[in-house]
Parts: sequence; structure tokens; C-alpha cells
Amino acid sequence: MQEGKLCPNLFTLSVASVSSHTFTQDPATFSVFFLSKNLSFCPNWCVTFGIGDMSVTVYMASVSGSLELKKNQERIFSVLSSKKIPYKTVDITQNSEDKDLMRKKAGNPSALPPQIFNGDVYCGDFAAFENAIEMEDLEKFLKL
Repeated sequence: MQEGKLCPNLFTLSVASVSSHTFTQDPATFSVFFLSKNLSFCPNWCVTFGIGDMSVTVYMASVSGSLELKKNQERIFSVLSSKKIPYKTVDITQNSEDKDLMRKKAGNPSALPPQIFNGDVYCGDFAAFENAIEMEDLEKFLKL
């Protein structure tokens, strides 16, 4: 890849002349602001690129008689929030099509919530999530 050329989800700039930068994140877009040391040649650069539908999604159930299921969901939400990892939830009890989609994407016709995805990529269930935390490999598990 050549310096400064736009690629599908990547943009590179030489950082040799960069005096400061700011990085902000939301679930779908990253923005990077560069300021040059020599303001007469390059007052500021702004590069914004989208990453498509690559955000963490937790399929959950708001209505359940299972205390364990509720605790597992709350544990996932708590960890993601504490690590400032943006996520969205899909409540499968509100729409049976969401439950069917969750099971299809997970590749398991009897999968139960919570199930975790990054975009359309299946990450795993609660046991896999807990294992990733124990192995200190959460970012890899979430495909971030």
C-alpha cells in the first residue's frame, strides 16, 4: 500500500511530521485528526473512515425465568461498559425473527441468549466470554 492512498477500510499518513493527534471512536466510525508541526504547509488533516457493521452486539432476553441467564447478561453488560467497549443489544423476546437470526448466525438451532457477535461474525456464548476474560483475551474474542 502506498502512503496516503485510500484503501477499503484503511488510510495511512506519514506520522513523522505529526505533532499531536486525537482519536475518537463510536461503534461505526473512527475519526483521526492530525496537526502538522509546520502549519503553513498542512494546517490540519481530518481522515474519517467507516468500518461497516463491525460493532459488538449481544443477543439477550429481557424476559426470562432463569436467574442464571439474567446474571450472565448483566455480567457481559458490566464488563463491556467498564472497558468502554460500545455494544448494542437485541432482545429476542420482542421478535421471534431476532431469535431465529441469532440461532442462524451462531450456527446452533438451539442457542440460548446471551450470544455475542461482532457485526455478522459470531464471537461466542457466555462461557466463551468468561473464558476470554480469564485468558485476558477479550479483545481477540470480540474481534476488535
